[in-house]
Amino acid sequence: MPFKSQFFVFEGIDGSGKTTVSKKVSEILSTKSISNLWHREPTDSIHGQKIREFLQGKIKLTPDEQLKLFLLDREFSVNETILPTLKSDTCLVQDRYYFSTAAYQGRDEEHAADILYMNEDKGFPEPNRVYFLDLSPEEALERRNTRGGNKEAFDDEKEQTRIYQNYLAILPESTIFVDATADLEEVVNFCVEDILLSLSLKT
Repeated sequence: MPFKSQFFVFEGIDGSGKTTVSKKVSEILSTKSISNLWHREPTDSIHGQKIREFLQGKIKLTPDEQLKLFLLDREFSVNETILPTLKSDTCLVQDRYYFSTAAYQGRDEEHAADILYMNEDKGFPEPNRVYFLDLSPEEALERRNTRGGNKEAFDDEKEQTRIYQNYLAILPESTIFVDATADLEEVVNFCVEDILLSLSLKT
């Protein structure tokens, strides 16, 4: 059945499971013959690579330098992946978008809103659906500690609390809040069902 391509974004603080969930959602959509591409930001562009080096503690960046890199990487993402994909009748399932930049780089809720408007003013395409995998900073910290690995720039619980509060302030009213404490299969199936509704493939 033909359908118009749509743009689905997954957001959440570190440890909420958005990367795992978004990848599984993309895989299930493919099994249902729904053409889609899984994509993430930061990208693998030169700007995205610098961002990842910063997140991993390999280089230092001022807040202004961080924001500049995120905007440059997003322009690359939009022009090289997002717009071409949507124009090719292929859905996009994306791990992080400009809501992440606003939440993470915003000093407080007001500054986060300013960063959001900065992205919107650049004319970046709006997603059809935003899924926020809702998990408290305390629970997210537990998950990150359990899975191990190297600490990243925003791993501190105080930072994650700031980010969580910024998210709540800037996410659009239409955002679908998903209980990230639920069973993984349940979370994935919920998102898939909602995407099928959005594509008018399920009533």
